[in-house]
Amino acid sequence: MNKRRITAFFAAIILSFTIIAITTPSILDGIKLGLDLKGGFEILYEAEPVIEGGQITNEALRETAKSLEKRANAYGVAEPEVTPEGDNRIRARIAGVTDQEKVRDIMKKPAELTFRGPDGTIEMHGSDFVEGAAKVSYDQLNNPMILIEVKERAKLEAVSKKLYQQPLSIYLDETVLSSPIVEAILSDGKATISGTYTIEQAQELADVINLGALPLKLTEKYTQSVGATLGQQSLEQTLLAGALGSVFILLFMLFVYRIPGLIACITLIVYSWALLLIFYWMNATLTLPGIAAFVLGIGMAVDANIITAERIREEMRSGKSLLSSLKAGSKNSFRTIMDANVTTIVAAAVLYFIGTGAIQGFALTLILSNLLSMLTNVGFSRFLMHLLIRSGMVNKPEYMGVKAADIESLADTNKEKKSYYRIYDFVKHRKLFFSLSIVITVLGIVTMLVFNLNYGVDFKAGTNLDLSIGQSITKERAEQLFAEAGLIPASVTIGGDNNSRISARFEKVLSSDEGDVNRILKIFKDQYGENVSEEENTVDPGIAQELGVKAIISVAIASLGIIVLVMLRFEWRFALAAIIALFHDAFMVVSVFSIFRLEVNLPFVAAVLTIIGYSINDTIVIFDRIRENLRFARIKTFEELEHLVNVSISQTLSRSINTGLTVLVASLILLVLGSESIKLFSLAMTLGLVFGIYSTIFIASQLWLLLKKNSIINKKDAKEEEQEQEQEDMLIQ
Repeated sequence: MNKRRITAFFAAIILSFTIIAITTPSILDGIKLGLDLKGGFEILYEAEPVIEGGQITNEALRETAKSLEKRANAYGVAEPEVTPEGDNRIRARIAGVTDQEKVRDIMKKPAELTFRGPDGTIEMHGSDFVEGAAKVSYDQLNNPMILIEVKERAKLEAVSKKLYQQPLSIYLDETVLSSPIVEAILSDGKATISGTYTIEQAQELADVINLGALPLKLTEKYTQSVGATLGQQSLEQTLLAGALGSVFILLFMLFVYRIPGLIACITLIVYSWALLLIFYWMNATLTLPGIAAFVLGIGMAVDANIITAERIREEMRSGKSLLSSLKAGSKNSFRTIMDANVTTIVAAAVLYFIGTGAIQGFALTLILSNLLSMLTNVGFSRFLMHLLIRSGMVNKPEYMGVKAADIESLADTNKEKKSYYRIYDFVKHRKLFFSLSIVITVLGIVTMLVFNLNYGVDFKAGTNLDLSIGQSITKERAEQLFAEAGLIPASVTIGGDNNSRISARFEKVLSSDEGDVNRILKIFKDQYGENVSEEENTVDPGIAQELGVKAIISVAIASLGIIVLVMLRFEWRFALAAIIALFHDAFMVVSVFSIFRLEVNLPFVAAVLTIIGYSINDTIVIFDRIRENLRFARIKTFEELEHLVNVSISQTLSRSINTGLTVLVASLILLVLGSESIKLFSLAMTLGLVFGIYSTIFIASQLWLLLKKNSIINKKDAKEEEQEQEQEDMLIQ
């Protein structure tokens, strides 16, 4: 045995785990949790000028956003995120809030600029000043000062007479910005504000005064809020589900793949730590869908290990040495892993740039998980495997999960007869599977034409209100309490642990100005105590229409990107079959949601895009094997082509089943044990994974076979014509 390599192997593992153990506590403490995990709200405001006929400038929008952020900071909110969007919108994300309604009331008031005397009396308002007239200039000593101009000269003259030689303080809301002394009677409508300002301070004050000349009224157009109790509950449930899913994946790899499985467990732990570290470095926000993506990412990351392990086993069974099998298996699996990961990244990237809020968190996690998987589960995994095998510690086929009886001699050319895998005739039953898919598709189309999809508030406008009351309640009692509040929901669903969660759908937008949600909460708290926690999602009709268009565009662009990638990597028949299978899987999920009237919302779109990425990922693995087998085959008849497809699917069947099983179990655990907030998301993912495995084995390859059939027949006809022509030429001679 090579002691140097053994030492390097264990040193790499010990060093990795030591770093993980030391840094993980501080990483976990430093990761920002989204509002869906610690309570808070996200609001998209639409701004309009308070003064009729006024205009909204980019400067006014930016200053209003700054003002909102200062208000949140003044209330004690930690790290509020307030950013302008487009020409007239501001998005605010405020997490960790106990009294959401109070903060929301403070946030949406127009920024009020006032000029007050020493006794606090308001002498002038921001609207009294000429819009955009406040400018920075310099006095004779080159000190910065601010030039201002009012609309009514008489008003400024009266104020300056009243407060001559006294301070006229400038307030934004209740914050004093400056207190200049009135040093002259101002009769021409113009004045200067001087003092010990830096150029930056002077410019900021001028900007605020200009903003005060055009205060903006803010209207809530999109709202997502989560009570602190409900957020904590969601966090605990989803973390438990994630931990159980991860433990299952690790144990599965260990028992099924032996030494490669052990290496996979090590690299998966390093991968999970590295993903958390990047979130910490980026100061990214971890959301509920983000945790779901994290768990599913582990399930997908294990695919790289499974593909490589299965390929190494295959090379060993062909008679190659352990080291040669490692080299050949690593080389042959890399292209497949790369193709599969890139397609998923394309779908996630589109989702990130078009999505908002928690959906972006999900997409970001998916992108990072795929990139890190290439580094850890491909690069680091192979580094450890090379050290271990070259050390001589692992020298028996059994360590790799290969039976000695399955290993062939390199001199034996009749390998198909002695094949270690059973060749199943998948092609024989293709009509049955095609018919099954067509039936579900037609049923889904009919259901959608008759009933349409059950759109959530994201696409149809209105308010979703989820209440967790901590004790059992009946649907009738919940409806009675809503009626007492004077607000009748379109639908009420009871679920959660011990039927303690109420999901109410209102087709109208509940007004925050009129306190609709507060009125409902008060009635439920009067009945069930202060532990009642709420989750609100309100979408204005205009925003709902935008979100619907964005959803269609995101699916279309992601699909187009994947189509281009597949066409660049494969011939057109592979690409066309993959595309049909891809849309087949997505539509199967849509059909099930349509048939059972399940709600379609933004997380559902995220699930569909992930399904698209996973489906093409799975399909590429089999197509890559078909393409590889075609290089060494001389296909003359359609029957031989059928056999090649059956062999290719059978060769990759273990990988398809094992990868599908790990990801599917992780998704099922999230569905059963995860938060109610991601139930439909987890259900869509679970269905998509099932249909993805099904279509990869029974649909995609059979479609390619039918497309390829014509080329085989055409070649055969051309050859027969050529032979007939040769015979005719011989007879003529």
